[in-house]
Amino acid sequence: MAPCPPPIVAGRPSRVRQIAASDLTSLNRKMHVRMEARWRWPKNPPVYETLSCVMLAEDATFGQRRVSVGNRVVLSAAAGDRVWKSVLNKMDSAQEAALNEGFAQRKAKPFHPLPVVDPPNDDVPFAVDMRNGYNFYHFLTEAMPQLAVISEVESGAPIYVHLPVLDHLKGFVPAFVQAIYPQLAHRVEITDTPTRYPKVRLVYNHRHYLYQSGDPQVAQAVAHLPEDDPWHRVGSDRLTRKFLLKSTYDTGQRLLREHALARLVPATVDAQPERIWIGRDPSREDFKQRPNSGESELLEALAGRGFDVIYMEKLSPLEQVAAINGAEMIVAPHGAAFSHMLFARPTATVIEIGTPQTQLHRWGDFLGNAHVSRCRYSTVFADVEGAEEMGVPSIMDGHRGIHFGAAAQSAVLDHIDRFGSDSQAAHESIESLAEAP
Repeated sequence: MAPCPPPIVAGRPSRVRQIAASDLTSLNRKMHVRMEARWRWPKNPPVYETLSCVMLAEDATFGQRRVSVGNRVVLSAAAGDRVWKSVLNKMDSAQEAALNEGFAQRKAKPFHPLPVVDPPNDDVPFAVDMRNGYNFYHFLTEAMPQLAVISEVESGAPIYVHLPVLDHLKGFVPAFVQAIYPQLAHRVEITDTPTRYPKVRLVYNHRHYLYQSGDPQVAQAVAHLPEDDPWHRVGSDRLTRKFLLKSTYDTGQRLLREHALARLVPATVDAQPERIWIGRDPSREDFKQRPNSGESELLEALAGRGFDVIYMEKLSPLEQVAAINGAEMIVAPHGAAFSHMLFARPTATVIEIGTPQTQLHRWGDFLGNAHVSRCRYSTVFADVEGAEEMGVPSIMDGHRGIHFGAAAQSAVLDHIDRFGSDSQAAHESIESLAEAP
């Protein structure tokens, strides 16, 4: 049997920019201080693809927002992040430090690779962990990549997708599965029933493995980096885990992109508008538009620059993929639509308009999606709606709307004009991008 692939392989990062564009000079200074030096243009820090592969588990339980094997919780991808959050919420600083020390000691022990086994009988089912059935970002970024990995296995076994509450399931979940993986759709059963499997096949991602194992292949993969690079000091502490989240993407996300683009008809992609603003469909019954101000003025300026407004909710799954892959410039307020960066062209410029609130609590969530496509990903931090009166509110008080002030509008339009007119900057060849590791 072929040896297991290495847990990480070098990838090429998205080209990332962060632009402070508040109308308040004092707030811009604060936002500049918060920007991580590692993610400041034009520096492109190293990123890695973390291996996601099918693993055979015995005595595994899916449900209660976690996956366990025997009496041990599985730390894999986003589900592992949620386990960390729930555990740390119950710990004080001393207990957290002891936990991190325990992981460091485990990593220092002699390395024992995970065994590679022959494929089990095809009566062994697959199981997928899904955070919920209504958040598009978590579905596309976390659950669908697991199906992407499973789709590479020749099998007819059932696939059980576990989520907390089945009643909250949105229609986009089965629609995307059917559109991108029609060969799997009839095998997929979505359930909220906690289930203990004597044997099950699950998709394991190696991001959390990096701080649990002294695997020499990891050291080999980062050996060429400068000695002071954080990749040489991977631990389980909060800052390092956030670093890993921002500096990696997983195999399943890459496969999902490849599989989705393979479903597109080239003529359909070619017919898409080259410049798009992604809005939220106000005609939907469940429409929840955060109150924004200044948006109409920005949209008028964008229309003058050739932008079309599209609503993802009105498009089929493959139409959504085609709209993103056909665009050279994409602009939108912060939201789940940026999950679609998985499907963007490497030559595309994607501009997210956020706020100091999203900078503090949400920036970096979409970096993995951007790394998969290697697009140019810029975030303009505008003002929080009402910020002049109340400052920057905590995310715990609710996600606030955006004030598209003069500084933010100018930053967005200047960015568009720069990359829309500079053909050399805006149209780097895909061939040259592919030369990088």
